[in-house]
Amino acid sequence: MDAKTLILGCSREALKITEELLSSDGEVIVATPGNAGDAGLFDGLDTAREAGRLEILPVAGSFSGSGSVGRFNVTFTGNGESIARSVSSIVIVDDVERNPNFSLYGVAPSRDVVSLSQIHELFKSDSGFEKSIPEGQRIAFLTGLVEESNPFITAEVMQCALTLQREYKRQTYILTGNLKVAGNGLEALYRQSKEAGVVYMKFTDTVPDIIVDKNNKISISYVDEIIREKFELDPDVLVVDETLQTSVFSRELASELEIETGPDGFVQSDNVHRVPVFTNRKGIFVAGFSKSVQTEGERQADTGSTALAVLNLYKKPPEEQTGKAEINFTGQCVRCLTCFRVCPYGAISLNSKVAVDLQACEGCGICAAECPRFAIKISVPAGGSVSDRIPAGIKITDTDEFKSSITAFCCSRSAKGAGDLAACMGYSLPAGLQIVEVPCAGSISLDHLYSAFRQGADGVLVMTCHAGNCHSEYGNTYAHQRVDQVSDLLPQLGFEPERLAYKTLASNMGTEFAEIVTAFEKSILELGPSRLKGA
Repeated sequence: MDAKTLILGCSREALKITEELLSSDGEVIVATPGNAGDAGLFDGLDTAREAGRLEILPVAGSFSGSGSVGRFNVTFTGNGESIARSVSSIVIVDDVERNPNFSLYGVAPSRDVVSLSQIHELFKSDSGFEKSIPEGQRIAFLTGLVEESNPFITAEVMQCALTLQREYKRQTYILTGNLKVAGNGLEALYRQSKEAGVVYMKFTDTVPDIIVDKNNKISISYVDEIIREKFELDPDVLVVDETLQTSVFSRELASELEIETGPDGFVQSDNVHRVPVFTNRKGIFVAGFSKSVQTEGERQADTGSTALAVLNLYKKPPEEQTGKAEINFTGQCVRCLTCFRVCPYGAISLNSKVAVDLQACEGCGICAAECPRFAIKISVPAGGSVSDRIPAGIKITDTDEFKSSITAFCCSRSAKGAGDLAACMGYSLPAGLQIVEVPCAGSISLDHLYSAFRQGADGVLVMTCHAGNCHSEYGNTYAHQRVDQVSDLLPQLGFEPERLAYKTLASNMGTEFAEIVTAFEKSILELGPSRLKGA
């Protein structure tokens, strides 16, 4: 395999992915953040390093990247030097950052008020543990009392309590709100810990009062939600849970590489098309804690998925260069950079001129629809463009019974599949329904909508992916905006705005597709034929 992969991050998942790629004769560069405490994870790969197939770069400073799949150019700058490398693919797979929730519970860290991570550290040294938590002491864990916890932290809390109870003979308590036991193996862990003697205290409507006095004495008072009696617990050690978030290193990488992130800041947007390890940039993958808070099993699955995705990328033959964006520089393009701003895949580069990277281009058509100078087209066979495929409406005369003509622009990844499913399910669809399949709803321009009416459509439907599920991230948003623009102008042109509608669907929603087009046909029949009928 003649390819090189850049692994960005220092985590056990980074090590596993590196090992997988090296075992397939790949070449790997591992760039670890300067503050990585476990950079020694890769020490066991000396053979690959000596053979020149593995390079470890401790990164201290800034990172910059350009290019696209197959030829990413990256530069690390820091400590007075600059290191440049060229790679075919990139994997972001750093460790997670842990923030103890002391302030959330109104307590301050001290000898007896500690974080979950501190308990983990004590387990590594029996002598340190026995000194910090002598035999006979009681330990109370706080998790998910004020804010929702997550299955990963829940598992850690229960496992720590079980280990303390079973192996160290310390009495443990877990004070929790909505206990997250839906993850793999968590219900069994919950039962095991209870059988071992861990006491669970659940709070749904109230939060216990936690007081730590100046002598470090801990007091937890609460009202039992069942018997309504007041109780008090005086543990010797209080352990607070932690909030997990993606590392600063991962966030900086996402910003520099123009990766769409999720609402929680993790380096993968909440988009079904990105599952399991893909991003909006072809050739850039994300795994492990850089992607989301995950259980150990989920991280292991990510490791295999990432290695497989990288290997498939290299084994796949060069793509046919059809369905890609092309820029016309003969008097049309004025370098306004609209295409550069709207491309969701980072496929537009700026060098001596604006250029389309054909390997990175997904052919979504957003750039062509947004270009104010009509300087971009999608390279498809003659007659295959969206404009060429807009059908003519049914012509009528004064003596004909009105039969509506409906042009439906359908995203190939959602509404088109829903329409095919509706037909397979035996639904009776409007006879005048004519579907125009588009690679992405973002490719539907204002001119396409007007053209559909000019061609004699009585009504026009634009059906896209649900919000947040567009493969092109914002293609459905652009489509919705254009529908709204045209709808506002239709009354000035003598058309009812109800003749144009925007709907969202998933590909498995055949029933809903049938309901939408049937209801739309009914409204068009009530409106009557378009004023352009027979023109």
